[in-house]
Amino acid sequence: MKKNILLVFPDQHRGDWLPSITVTDEQHEKKGTIPLRMPNLVNLMKNGTTFSRAICNSPLCSPSRACLASGMHYNHIEAYNNGFNYPLTQPTFYSLLKQNGYSVGGVGKFDLHKPVLFWGKSGWINQLEILGFTDAVDSEGKYDAVFSSFKEPRGPYGNYLHEHGLLGIHRADYIKRYYNVYETSETPLPHDAYADNWVTKNAVDLLLSYTKKQNPWFLMVNFSGPHDPWDITREMKRLHNDTIFPEPVQYAGNSNSIHEVRRNYGAMLENIDTQIGHLVAALKATGQLENTIIIYASDHGEMLGDHNMFFKCKPQFGSISIPLVISGEGTFKGNISNELVQLHDLAATILDFADIPIPEEMDSVSLKDLATKEHAAGVREYQAIMLCNGIQNSHQEEGYEEYAQFVKTKSDSEFIDEFNRDHGYPSIKRPREKRPQARNWWATITKEFKLVEYEDGKIELYNLANDPDETSNIASNHLDTVKELMDLYDFSILQHRIAGKEMREKALEAVNQT
Repeated sequence: MKKNILLVFPDQHRGDWLPSITVTDEQHEKKGTIPLRMPNLVNLMKNGTTFSRAICNSPLCSPSRACLASGMHYNHIEAYNNGFNYPLTQPTFYSLLKQNGYSVGGVGKFDLHKPVLFWGKSGWINQLEILGFTDAVDSEGKYDAVFSSFKEPRGPYGNYLHEHGLLGIHRADYIKRYYNVYETSETPLPHDAYADNWVTKNAVDLLLSYTKKQNPWFLMVNFSGPHDPWDITREMKRLHNDTIFPEPVQYAGNSNSIHEVRRNYGAMLENIDTQIGHLVAALKATGQLENTIIIYASDHGEMLGDHNMFFKCKPQFGSISIPLVISGEGTFKGNISNELVQLHDLAATILDFADIPIPEEMDSVSLKDLATKEHAAGVREYQAIMLCNGIQNSHQEEGYEEYAQFVKTKSDSEFIDEFNRDHGYPSIKRPREKRPQARNWWATITKEFKLVEYEDGKIELYNLANDPDETSNIASNHLDTVKELMDLYDFSILQHRIAGKEMREKALEAVNQT
């Protein structure tokens, strides 16, 4: 009997914010235990393998999810930042599952057509069938639910809030939060209308529908949390009033404010754990648990104040690290793997668990042996990660021409200004705090070193064994290591797309002159 596969996929969950069972390898021991109460995730970890050094392929929603869908490195797909749709001509592992008899479902934030702010009130548009889905409730992310619904809902979650008379207060609450990264007050939404709880209801409904079918299934549950803003319900907030989380690395701001942010972030994770419990309970109730592989991962991390920064898009550990747990019958129970793996490796891994041949052209490498065998060999000598926010897309509607009127052509602040004008609210003239810069960079990571190269020629090298917090750039004193890591991965496919394509030559020249 073929395995069912459940992929639980929160948004912006950084890799070291996991229950203490994972805090055992040398790198993470130095960061201290994170006091999270996540018993359902702990149970998955005890019944499977946790990968302690997993990273994404690009620390931004659309490109990261595109790499996962395709099983390809960032520079082998044309979804460079949130201004790009996933190319409909690019094969997905979802399609391969469907072609081999799987029901392929998804609920929550897919982010495979980020510039097109339209999902349909049911969460289904025809492009999802091309991508390989048979069932879906594709919904808005946190801020997209607000920016897309100033006039009327364009997605299923906004429509749900509208039907329950909650959309107006939710929009006003999010606009308040947008300009204040330290805003940690309770959301005015009732607990059952909170986005992640709504996602779970739809996911459970889909799971129950699969019990009536004879074929195996794959289901991806995309939670909106713990992505900013730090909105949590009253029920979630009261559980973390006294929790003390570790201080950020090199943080120079207000200690009380950052502690409140971290408490809310932890509360969102604990709420997601509760939702995992509901999903597992549905599997048990329908007799599907024993035949289901459960995978927990995220699209990217969150800086959470480290190096005085928030959000993602940065090459630092907090931004690029992700949790990764593979659990279920046949997996190596209670195992913690320190091997180098990346998010896109899940494409080949899922196909492998489904007994479907992995296409030779995929960059993805299966982690099945690492997840099921005690002495499996590593699959990667290094990790390659990149982000080019500077590449502009002049064809945002491509593949979605019938929804061209919903393409996002304004900045977030312009959306907010328009909303305030339409509703008679005062204009807000305030920069968003700690906003990531649109800077092009790429990085190569081994078990010992991390090299970051920027488009402008700046180079950073960190010794991860001695400096896991990445506080001391040693590039100028280790020229041989810099050159060695530069030669590990060929970034030339990416370089021709950006201004500054001769960056590597300039960087090497600068290093040689140091």
